[in-house]
Amino acid sequence: MRAQCGYDAFRIAGCPTNEVDPQFGGMVRAFHYGAPPHAGITPGVDRIVMLLADEPDIRETIAFPLNHNAQELRMGAPSEVTEDRLKDLHLSIRRPPRDRDCP
Repeated sequence: MRAQCGYDAFRIAGCPTNEVDPQFGGMVRAFHYGAPPHAGITPGVDRIVMLLADEPDIRETIAFPLNHNAQELRMGAPSEVTEDRLKDLHLSIRRPPRDRDCP
């Protein structure tokens, strides 16, 4: 049960269990498959393989590519962020003014 490792890490960091899944569910689900063997530091093998395979698009050689909407479907990223979380991080979302000629 590797996912429990993720929950334990967030508990130690002081994050309440009921907030882990909504905020960090993708990361916890990733622990189900195990920790990355490279510990988060990679030598760019995907780019080397792309060049060696003469592929024009790196998505053909990346193990977990984003789709054309910049989403990683298996982890459900990106996801919605609550107003409380934005406030905790001192962030705000500023939307551009709508053009009156555009719907």
